[in-house]
Amino acid sequence: MTLLERLGNPQQQLPPTIHVAGTNGKGSTVAFLRAFFESVGYKVHSFTSPHFFNARETVNLAGNEIDEDTYCALLQEVVDANAGAPLTVFEAMTAAAFLAFSRTKGHVLLLETGMGGLGDTTNVIEAPIACAITPISLDHKEFLGESVAEIARHKAGILKKGVPVVIAKQEDEAYHAIRERAKQLNVLMYRERREWFIKKAGERIIFEGWQGVDRAWPRPALIGSHQVQNAGVALACLELVKDRFNFPDEALNNAMRSVHWPGRLERAALPSFDPKWEIWLDGAHNQAAGQALRRQLKKWDDRPLYLVLGMLKRKDSKPFIREIADVVDHVYTVPIPNQPCKKPEKLAHSVMSIGATATVCEDLPLALDLIKRKHTKTGRIVICGSLSLVANFYELQSRA
Repeated sequence: MTLLERLGNPQQQLPPTIHVAGTNGKGSTVAFLRAFFESVGYKVHSFTSPHFFNARETVNLAGNEIDEDTYCALLQEVVDANAGAPLTVFEAMTAAAFLAFSRTKGHVLLLETGMGGLGDTTNVIEAPIACAITPISLDHKEFLGESVAEIARHKAGILKKGVPVVIAKQEDEAYHAIRERAKQLNVLMYRERREWFIKKAGERIIFEGWQGVDRAWPRPALIGSHQVQNAGVALACLELVKDRFNFPDEALNNAMRSVHWPGRLERAALPSFDPKWEIWLDGAHNQAAGQALRRQLKKWDDRPLYLVLGMLKRKDSKPFIREIADVVDHVYTVPIPNQPCKKPEKLAHSVMSIGATATVCEDLPLALDLIKRKHTKTGRIVICGSLSLVANFYELQSRA
């Protein structure tokens, strides 16, 4: 008997579920969907990862982060039912989340994979109402494979027989891998630039679905051209489920203007900095995310631009650095507290190897202090390379 069977199969007692996989943009897509559903008054459950400080952040019950007492009790229930069998932390978190979702009334569940898809812990649900696959690129190669095609085959593992899937624009090899899986399962694919289209138009975005109707929406509150694509994936998902739910235009307009997702080109501040300084946080850490960040950095050419960079040890830092280091004025490299991370000296060497300038710092506070003292002209600071580094900034901010 499996753990979920001992727990009463909570994965079979969930609200209508939209399952989201991909390399980049999963969390932002879920954030858009959550904003859309909540703007109409639906009770939305969501499961996302990773968290910043506490695992409770991954579980949202009907619009609220699960409370500590409830979560601890659910985790204990999982541990007791597991009876000492091998169990990863993420498996325990997922089982506890399923218990919570099955016991709390909700209209919809937005379920993000942790990593991959085929073997992902979330991939025990049998009949979601829709699936979505955001852009796929090289990441977690040690677990998912050395090529985009291999990784795409893992991501496409969330597809279920007869359940439609929304697919963001993909590299050819990723698309072919997804299509192969979709054909095996008789899955209808709704593909960006084939069945649906999204584009910027001044201060609006235009979405055209497979019924051939253009719809104009406000530019998303989330910054970056890549967020237009993520909004498109979410809008396409709404097209798939609109027979089940009602989405008035004005509610979606308000949701688009107010959607929020921490650590993804998020504007921040510190009391010690003149308000004329801009501080931005971004958890980008792989090459594809670096390309998206680069597009935004190149737009910021009206003032000096400084990068504070820290990366986890398991990440391939060089492709990311090549994307962004040459479009900023200076890079400050830092370690990430309490995490196995790249040595700042090695990060700085990679930066300088492409002809950019770098300074090694012992921690994030020193890097920020150096920038403030060394550069008299106010500019922009982008803290990036890992969500763990973003969490480090949040800690500094809370103590300020």
